[in-house]
Amino acid sequence: MSMIPDISVQLVHIQGPRKGDIQEINDADISIGRHPDCQVAFPKDMTNISRIHARIVREGNRFKLIDTSTNGTYVNGQRISEAFLKDGDVVMFTENGPKVSFLTQTGASQPGAPQALPLTAPRAVSVTSAPLQPPPPRETPAPPRAAVPPAAPAPPGRPMQPPPAVAAALAGIETVKVPFAIQYGPALKSFHSLPIVIGSGPGCDFPIPHAAVRERHAQIFFTANQYWIKDLTGAAGITINGLPINTQTALEAGMQIALGANGPRFRFIGGGRLAQIDEPATQEAQPPSAAPPPPPASETAGTETKKGGGLFKKFFS
Repeated sequence: MSMIPDISVQLVHIQGPRKGDIQEINDADISIGRHPDCQVAFPKDMTNISRIHARIVREGNRFKLIDTSTNGTYVNGQRISEAFLKDGDVVMFTENGPKVSFLTQTGASQPGAPQALPLTAPRAVSVTSAPLQPPPPRETPAPPRAAVPPAAPAPPGRPMQPPPAVAAALAGIETVKVPFAIQYGPALKSFHSLPIVIGSGPGCDFPIPHAAVRERHAQIFFTANQYWIKDLTGAAGITINGLPINTQTALEAGMQIALGANGPRFRFIGGGRLAQIDEPATQEAQPPSAAPPPPPASETAGTETKKGGGLFKKFFS
């Protein structure tokens, strides 16, 4: 039997009333609009969005976006009536309306139509064939290993990385089956167990190609019924709400996390979701500098003194 891939659609809301939301939908027909039965539902007072504004329909291993609206649906800035979507496409509902980033994730396969034979199929043996040869003697099984084997010395050159489960055990962090999702730009990746490592190195679970991100920058793990983040840089490379963390700290909804002084910034939404934010970092108001001494009277004669007021912006996370 052939296996039909189980593909889920992931929509990252990057503009509009649901900005920051990440939806993962497994339906083959996804409706979008103001109707409350839509899988992607917008507020009823958004009258520029139709009740059934658009649909995403699976056709084989592809997904087609169908516009059913009055004010239009756009893919990467172009208005469409129908279009097949690919990972990273930005879909906008009405001009300057809500935007989502379209992504897919392939999971376990499901049985479907019969599949072709493998390239090296086993050869059938007829009753007239030569008698079967006895199987080769079994090798003596090796003695059972310890639960966490000691790390082998790395060969010269490239260091050897242990498997994630072994590395987690050596670090004293247990592997826990909990969901976690990270959105960075158009990329969205879901995990089904923790811990994971974020960094710029190729061996990381979630690589971020950014100059401010170290090769192994942060670790996300789950313990005591809570999500945690750990600084792997050893140089105060992670700040939360503008303050560096002391090795590791528990994550709470609304926290703003920065990977390095000039690195990417994220918001922990809660429920195991970490989404990139592109707002300017909150800056502390600087104390006003001392007023300059008044100019000589000769220079101010006949002039009018003006008092200026400063404008302060308050940023709330």
